[in-house]
Amino acid sequence: MTVSDVPHEEWRECASLCAWSSIYHDPRWLELITGIYPKLRVRRLVCRDSGGQLLWLLPLADIVPLGKRLPMMISLPFVNYGGFMPAKNRATPMSDDEIRPLADLFDQNRAFAIEIRETESPPPGFQVEDEFKRFVVEFPDNPDDLWNKTITGNARTCVRKADKAEVKAVFGHPDAVAVFQDIYERNSSSHGTPIHHPRWYPELATMFRDETEIALAEYEGRFIAALFMLHHGGATILHAAVSDSAFRKIPATDKLLWASFERLQAGGKIRKFDFGRTRAVGEKHFFKKKWGGVEQPLYYAYMLKPGASVPRILPENPKLGPAIQTWRMLPMAVKRFIGPWFRVRIPT
Repeated sequence: MTVSDVPHEEWRECASLCAWSSIYHDPRWLELITGIYPKLRVRRLVCRDSGGQLLWLLPLADIVPLGKRLPMMISLPFVNYGGFMPAKNRATPMSDDEIRPLADLFDQNRAFAIEIRETESPPPGFQVEDEFKRFVVEFPDNPDDLWNKTITGNARTCVRKADKAEVKAVFGHPDAVAVFQDIYERNSSSHGTPIHHPRWYPELATMFRDETEIALAEYEGRFIAALFMLHHGGATILHAAVSDSAFRKIPATDKLLWASFERLQAGGKIRKFDFGRTRAVGEKHFFKKKWGGVEQPLYYAYMLKPGASVPRILPENPKLGPAIQTWRMLPMAVKRFIGPWFRVRIPT
């Protein structure tokens, strides 16, 4: 068996012969990463057996995390999931023997780790972490059951509160991407997290034009929250949700979720809503659960060099406290200029 790093066109052809577990297996993601962050090393790995039969694909990108000198290879950075793409015609699960060529490539590489974000149980040979989960809402056949049974009373109360405050859900706004970008920058600034390159979300919306839908929450004449959703294969994934912290007491995100649920179910093409990854405990865990999200496993699978450990760059890390406070005080123009340099070193 051999593993090779193939050109873009060959990768697209091979991807059409493989099973995708999510929209993040679309070859356009690697195009987006290389287009916005050209200095990042992207790997389009193809594994074939001795007879040339396609076995699997694995998209990877090299990230040098903050505080590290050596890179780690991630499938896939900046998104919820990644992982192996097995050939459609295979009759058996991936085996330990099939992973050996990847392990050999890793041994010859200077990277200290491989991180693979799998929605399905990974093949043998990996150290698996379960810090993250995913929450998925299955839409019932009866629309009334979505309100009365799927979501919780807490969610219904939040929607009523938003309605009482006259929060409006807006779909199809002509400047939705620009509005989302503005809220995203303010949201990241208040949380003290570096922002993506200003072209990241506009390019994403353009590249995935047919799959993208942005919902905006309007309150007293201004937009205070937004959802960036991607539709694929009968499912919608919440790629990003942002809100203006100045209006945190207004449940605008709840209003947007309910309006989106109604809209998607009425359309008839979407059967499930994927909230994406979240840590196993905390406010986001509770929030997604109250919206009817059923917890499903998310496997972060690792290969590590001797002596290496899994990097954990989380806002809760007390070592990052001073850096977060400093970042909050910087002017937005400075954040836009230097934010992308930091963002590409945060493997989330």
